[in-house]
Amino acid sequence: MTGAKPYQSPCISGKKLSKFDGDPLPDSSLYRHIVGALQICTLTRPDIAFSVNQLCQFLHAHTTTHFTAAKRVLRYLKSTIEHGIYFSKGSLQLYGYCDSDWAGSPDDRHSTTGYGIFLGPCLIS
Repeated sequence: MTGAKPYQSPCISGKKLSKFDGDPLPDSSLYRHIVGALQICTLTRPDIAFSVNQLCQFLHAHTTTHFTAAKRVLRYLKSTIEHGIYFSKGSLQLYGYCDSDWAGSPDDRHSTTGYGIFLGPCLIS
C-alpha cells in the first residue's frame, strides 16, 4: 500500500456493505490482520470508527468487496496521516451526541448506533 493512491474519505457515502457483494476470499488472514490493525487505529482516529465497524461485521465471511473497502480506509489514513485527537484549552463542560440508523443493514435489518463525547471542544470518546 506504500504507492497507493490516497483517498479523501474512508468510505463511500450512502453505500452499505452486504455479505452478498463480491466473491469470497480464499485466504482470510490478510483481511483479519488489516481490520484488527484498523481497530487499534480507531483509538486515536475516531473519524474511521464507522468504516472499521462496518468491516468488522464481515470478519466471519468477507469478500473481495470488503477487502477493497478495507484498502480504501488504508488509503484514507495515508492521505490524513497528520490527523488525530488533539486537546486544546477551553471550557471543561461535557457534551454528548448520538445518532442511529434503525434497521439499516441490507442483509438482516440490524441497527447501527454511534456517539461522540466531548470534553469542551475536544472529542474524547
